[in-house]
Amino acid sequence: MTFFLEVIGTIAFAFAGALVAIDHDLDLFGIICMAVMTACGGGMTRDVLLGNTPPMMFRNPIYVIMAVIVAFIVAAIYSSFNRYKFKKNILDIVNVLDAIGLAIFTIVGMDLAISLGYNHIFLVCSMGVVTAVGGGLIRDIMVNRKPVILTKEVYAIASLIGSIIYFYSTQFTSSIIASTISMIIIFGLRMWTIIKDINLPIVEKN
Repeated sequence: MTFFLEVIGTIAFAFAGALVAIDHDLDLFGIICMAVMTACGGGMTRDVLLGNTPPMMFRNPIYVIMAVIVAFIVAAIYSSFNRYKFKKNILDIVNVLDAIGLAIFTIVGMDLAISLGYNHIFLVCSMGVVTAVGGGLIRDIMVNRKPVILTKEVYAIASLIGSIIYFYSTQFTSSIIASTISMIIIFGLRMWTIIKDINLPIVEKN
């Protein structure tokens, strides 16, 4: 179940990372790097923090390989996609894929922390959030873009809310049901705030 979720999350994040790279005029190597870092950067950061080293992306490169394949696919089909005047929909696609990856990797990160014997809510939930947002943070920094998680958008907050719900709901129901509910909440919350243009408050500068 965890591997299946990781595959979906890796593909979703890699696809989003590759699209962002193309939008910032990176070359093929840059596209590959963005796909890999978006898909695996959060997990790498989590593993370092947990002392689970070398990070999983180096011990089991299947996720890196999947991200590279996705990068090549995106690079190959992007021109055709753009030719048919769908470019205005690219941001919407990135947002949907990002929301999917956000939901999946929050749960995956928490499950790994729990499997390593940690059961403190702050640590476990933090590892879920780090896994979910770490890759996107690295991607944004590498393309010199203001990180999404540090702006007014409801992004990391959605992951945090879902992680808390998952942590407590596993005490009352099976992990499969708890993870499904939590992922739906994270994805739904993220997409709802995008559609309704709901943002966190910022300090007004006069």
